Amino acid sequence: MAGSLKLGNVVPFVGSGASRLADPGGKSPLPDGRGLARELIAEMAGGFPADADRSLAEVSQYYETTVFDRPTLYDYLHGRFHTDQRDVEPGPVATFLADVDTGGRPLFLMTTNYDTQLERAFHAAGRPLCVITQSVRDPQRGPRTITLTLPNGRVTDDDSLEFQWHDEDRFPTGTAFLFKMHGSADEASPPNDNIIITEDDYVDFLVNACGLVSPYFPPSSLTAQYKQRRFLFLGYSLYDWNFRVFLRVLAVRNALSRRAARRHFAVMLDPDPIEAALWDHRNVSVYNGDLKDFCDKMRSSLGGEP
Repeated sequence: MAGSLKLGNVVPFVGSGASRLADPGGKSPLPDGRGLARELIAEMAGGFPADADRSLAEVSQYYETTVFDRPTLYDYLHGRFHTDQRDVEPGPVATFLADVDTGGRPLFLMTTNYDTQLERAFHAAGRPLCVITQSVRDPQRGPRTITLTLPNGRVTDDDSLEFQWHDEDRFPTGTAFLFKMHGSADEASPPNDNIIITEDDYVDFLVNACGLVSPYFPPSSLTAQYKQRRFLFLGYSLYDWNFRVFLRVLAVRNALSRRAARRHFAVMLDPDPIEAALWDHRNVSVYNGDLKDFCDKMRSSLGGEP
């Protein structure tokens, strides 16, 4: 696995479990989906049953449409995942991935996280990174338009079908390409955010990304690269149905499918047998281990200090 990653033949798919490993420095650690749902319930101060065990999609939907509104929901996410985290050192997963020397080859990464740990880790390591987001909730403009934060910091829009990752004028040799499937909460009060979190967001996503416009998501040139590589899932659980939606989209695009000859991998500590079976059904082998220990071992295999 370490050798394949160094060659750029692995797509790290980074989940909330990876971001939670960062030392919060006295602040609250970043939440997973259930933790974020509990935080939103607390923010509603009695407006939602405090003992309710509901999904993040359901809780955030209620937060947005009944108690508050979309701008308030986004502002909370922006504060929690960006403003409060600016002085927090990226966790071991982000720093390890930023330190992987691919010998000038591109590295393709994916995440459903709203935070910017990966971006900050790559910046600290001096590695060129292009961040790609796509507002798939917008039926008019979104599915076909992607937003790029280029390695030089400039933000620009591209057509999803016309975008090419090997554009040497914009992407220096060795650029990494991070596709943020859930959107990003780094911008303060945007006129139209690209976050996918509520039930309505997922409905819009399924309609816009899985219907007639499905060739737009993920961008075609990225999908072509995903098909040629193995996925490495770090910090995910298949009990999160929201994540399973995205896996299904990848399968529809034949980027992740049992029909492919390549076996994919996930790292989980003491995986439940049922969940391991769910992963196996998706052609994913589960490695039983701690994420930090896994990154330390991978770093050692690549000749670095753990």
